[in-house]
Parts: sequence; structure tokens; C-alpha cells
Amino acid sequence: RGDVDGENDGVGKGTKSQDELLDTTQNGNGARIESGGGRNGVDRAGKMEESDDDDDDEYDPYDYFSGADLAQLEQALSGSSMLLGDLAAMKERGQERLVSLRTAASHRRGALESALRARRAEIRAKIERPSFVLTVDKASFVFFIMLLMLTELVLLTAPRQLYVLYSVIILPLMLARYWTYKKDKFHYFMYDFCYFAQVILLISLYALPTNQTAAQLNFAVANGPLAWAVVLWKNSLVFHSVDKMTSSFIHLLPPLVTFSMRWDDSLATRTFPRLVEPFGSGVVMTATTAEVTKTTGAILLQLMQRFVLVPLAAYGVWQLLYLIKTEVISRRKLETDPEIMTSLRWLTKDTRSMSYKVITSLGPQRKTSTFVLFQFVYTFVTLLPTILMWHSMLAHAAFLAALFVVALVNGASYYFSVFATRYMDKLSSRKSASSNTNNDEIINSSSSQPASSLQPQPSLSSSAAAATAEGTAGGGTVAVGEGAAG
Repeated sequence: RGDVDGENDGVGKGTKSQDELLDTTQNGNGARIESGGGRNGVDRAGKMEESDDDDDDEYDPYDYFSGADLAQLEQALSGSSMLLGDLAAMKERGQERLVSLRTAASHRRGALESALRARRAEIRAKIERPSFVLTVDKASFVFFIMLLMLTELVLLTAPRQLYVLYSVIILPLMLARYWTYKKDKFHYFMYDFCYFAQVILLISLYALPTNQTAAQLNFAVANGPLAWAVVLWKNSLVFHSVDKMTSSFIHLLPPLVTFSMRWDDSLATRTFPRLVEPFGSGVVMTATTAEVTKTTGAILLQLMQRFVLVPLAAYGVWQLLYLIKTEVISRRKLETDPEIMTSLRWLTKDTRSMSYKVITSLGPQRKTSTFVLFQFVYTFVTLLPTILMWHSMLAHAAFLAALFVVALVNGASYYFSVFATRYMDKLSSRKSASSNTNNDEIINSSSSQPASSLQPQPSLSSSAAAATAEGTAGGGTVAVGEGAAG
């Protein structure tokens, strides 16, 4: 026990009691807490002051990356900057290249356009030469004569196939007419009823070949207002003029086609009946007077319906479409461009003409409605004779023959009254222009030579005489009588 006590005493002396150690620990912790709290308080106060000055603390990458990492990052950024610089340089070079290509293309396009204009001018000059004009007119004359002979051949040997020849002829002529009329601002003529008649005839021939109503409708239209237009518009068989022959074919070929379709059996068997009863003669011959009158009235009513009322309805559809086009859709265009020619403008351009007096008979402000009214009356009147033509081959053939005589007389009048003088004056003016052009070229070429190399040039009169002699030898120059003949 003594040892134990001694040891305890030693422990007691060498160590502090538990209570004292606890107090010391608490005091020490308190002091550290107080000292730490004081330092943290100062830091927090400083940070609060900095946050008051700048709410967003600046990001410092050195707190998170090592020096090697930062070096690699800076190297990557430097490489990206160089790449961006290269891309910018490439973009600038590409833009410069694009500008140079555009400039070169523009120059090349300008040179090509200049070459094309020069080529067109050269071709136009060649086309307008008297020798070329004469050659084209001679070729047209021969072509249309041969075409009429071919039409006659098909009509007499294969009348049912005449519509095929009509289709082959009319479609190219329509395209050529639109191309030429468009340049001269005459293309609104192609909205007229004559061209509408071509369309419904082609539809009937190929889409409704066995439809009796469509056949009678086209028969009435072709042999009514379309055929009588030869007289009204003074169509003429001028064989060297493509324009005049196109107009003649537009008005003469549909009546011929309907003639071949209506009388194909008679043409094939060479039998030519003078008259065909509308619905047979048996009932009418054996009926009483009252029944005959009643039957005749019913027949006339049906004939009027088929050959007058139905075609008038088709005419009404065209007239409505025409007025919508000219008075609604293209009204402003026609008002702003008086050079665009329509049928109404053509008939009223000469204030001294009979057509102008008739169309303006109800007042100049009502000329459109007056024109529509007179067209309707003209269509109605010209449809009436088609009833007889449908039932009489002789009457139909006589009517077509009379139309061809009228067209021939108009052509002869044109050749001998208008063409002879006008055509030769036209050739003379072109010949003079061509001679002047050649002389200008000679003068320009001579002015570019040295004075010692200049040779005396023939005078204008001798050059013209030489050109005339050359053209005469080659068939390019004709006398007045020969020009009138072809």
C-alpha cells in the first residue's frame, strides 16, 4: 500500500488532476476558438467589404491548375489563334478570287453579248437583202401552191383523212403567227373567235370524233361566222405571203374539213345528192296537212336548236372569256399601251372607215358594247345558211367555191393594185440601204490603209449597177411585171 500510495503521489505530482486537465483543455480550446474566430471574423469582414465593392469575385485559374496545365492551355489557345488567322486569310483570298471570277465572267458575258449582237445584226442584214427576200418569197409561193394541190388530192382521194393534214398545217402556222404577232403587238388578235373555232374543232376531231352534237356545232361554226370572215376581213390568196396565207387557211381549212367529214361517203362513191331530207320523207309524205305543218315546225325547231342555238351558246362562252380578258384582266395593260392591237382598235383606227361609223353609231363611249352587239348579230345571221349546207352537198360545195373565188379575187387585186408598186419600192429602198452600207465599209477599210496603197473606187452608181447586174444574173432582181407575178 505504501508503494501504491507513493506511486499515486508520484502520479499526482507528475500529472495534473483530471479536473485541472479538463479545465486547461477547455481554456485552451476557448482561446484557440477565440483566436480563430477573431481571424475568421477579420477575413469575413474583409470579404464582405470586397463583395460590397465587387459582387463577382474574379476567377483565378492558378488556384485550380498547375503550371504545366496552364502552359498546355496557353499553347492550345495560341494554336487556335493561329488557325483563326489562317481561316481569315483564306476567307479573304476566297473573296478576292470570287470578285475576280465575277469580274472575268462579267467581261466574258459582255464580250459574248456583243458578239451575239453583232451576229444578229449580220444575220438581219443578210435577211433584209433583196436577193434573200426574193428567194424566201419565191419559196413561200411554191410551198403554198403545192400545199393547196396536196389538200385537193387528199380531199378527192381520202376525204376522211383531211383532218390529219389540217392538224399538221394549222399547228405550225399558229405557232409562227403568235411569234410574229407578239413582236408586232398584234397577239391579241389570237383571242378572236376565229382561233377559238380552231380549238373546238381540234377537240371535236380528236376527243369527240363520234359525237353528233359536236360535229354539227363545228359544222355550223366553220361554215358560218368563220367562213364568212373571208368576205368580212378580205382574206386573199397571196401565195408568197406567209401572213396572208395563214389568215386564209384559218378561215378556209375548217369549212373544207367539215365538208370532207359530212360528205365523205358521197365523195368516196362519186354520188352528189342535191338535197337530203332532215329526218326522212316517209312520215311527211303520208301525213295530213295538219300533221305536215306540225312535223315541219318541230323539224325547224330542232334544226334551229342544233345549228343556231348551240353554236350561239359556244359563241357566248367565247365572248364572255374575251371580255374578261380584255376588259378586266388586261384592261390596265391595254390602256397604258395603245400600240397593242385588238380587233376593236383595228376596225376603229381609221375614223373615215365604214367600220368606225358603224361601231361608234351609238356613241364613242359605247363602242365596246356596240361591237359586241354587231358581232352577235353577224354570228346569228351567218349561222342560218348552215342548215341548208348540212342537208345539201350542192349548196355546201357552191358556197365553198364562192369563198375561194372571193379569196382569189382579193389576191389578184392585191398583186396588181398594191403589191407590184409597193414590193418594188421596198426592194429599191433595201437595195439603196445595202449599197450605202457597202460603200461605208469600203470607205472605212480604205481609210485604214496607207495613202500609197489606196486604189480608185467605183462610184455609187457603178457599184449599184454592178450589184444589180449580179442580182439579175443570179435571179435576185426582177422586173415590175415579174415581181407582181411572184
